[in-house]
Amino acid sequence: MTVGCQVCQEPPFRRLDFDSTFVGIDDRSGRFGEVRIEQCLHCERRWLVYFFEIEGISESGRWYRGEIGPDDGTPIAPTEALDVIGGLDSYFVGGSYFRSEGTLTSGEIRRP
Repeated sequence: MTVGCQVCQEPPFRRLDFDSTFVGIDDRSGRFGEVRIEQCLHCERRWLVYFFEIEGISESGRWYRGEIGPDDGTPIAPTEALDVIGGLDSYFVGGSYFRSEGTLTSGEIRRP
């Protein structure tokens, strides 16, 4: 990840700082994860974001956010989003499950 923009590279992240495009729902394993691409309105970096929570279980909400390159026209399938994010050198995790507004991490994403 390149250094530069405090808005999109330093938590907490605010939805009003991004242009968000809905990609779809990952409905595997009952997760119904929401996938979107957000582009920072300040520096134009693009982020792949995956959010889900397990209905009926408190503190299960979690999100993953990884910087991706410019739009090359290749679509990202919702079912591939966690693998794409987990394959990056680093990415952010947060939400009630992690008790965090955003922590930088790396490595494969463990799926519930």
